Amino acid sequence: MMLYGSGSEYAIRALTYLAQQPPGQLTLLSDITKTQDLPPAFLGKILKELVRAGILRSARGPTGGYALTYPPEEITLLRVKEILEGTASLDRCAVGLDPCTDDTPCPLHETFKPLRRAIRDYLTETTIADVSRGFWEKQARLAEQGLRASAPEGG
Repeated sequence: MMLYGSGSEYAIRALTYLAQQPPGQLTLLSDITKTQDLPPAFLGKILKELVRAGILRSARGPTGGYALTYPPEEITLLRVKEILEGTASLDRCAVGLDPCTDDTPCPLHETFKPLRRAIRDYLTETTIADVSRGFWEKQARLAEQGLRASAPEGG
């Protein structure tokens, strides 16, 4: 079971980058895609969805770009997943035998039920601010080792 797809992953990486900018400062799509090594066309579509949902604001032109509309502490990973791909996957049967409920369980129902709950709780409790803090902690550890972070390879 994946936590989220590539669209949500890219959104989280972009939102994390925007969270590291001064509040309200507009950031160009090209700056986000270069620093995060993300595909510009796909990320542009993702950011438009986040603007439509009210997570981001945008402005066109040479001084335009994107900025968070809420503090990063208020943007959960679950909200990002809801906007971009929905949350139905968090409730699906682990082996595809729907309906899968307490009354009509699949063979893995009791094993996966607490895992699904834990994943939902994690996505609900984890914010863009948490991811941003984790990024800086990782950067510091890598710097101590003389290494540099590279863009993640898929989920």
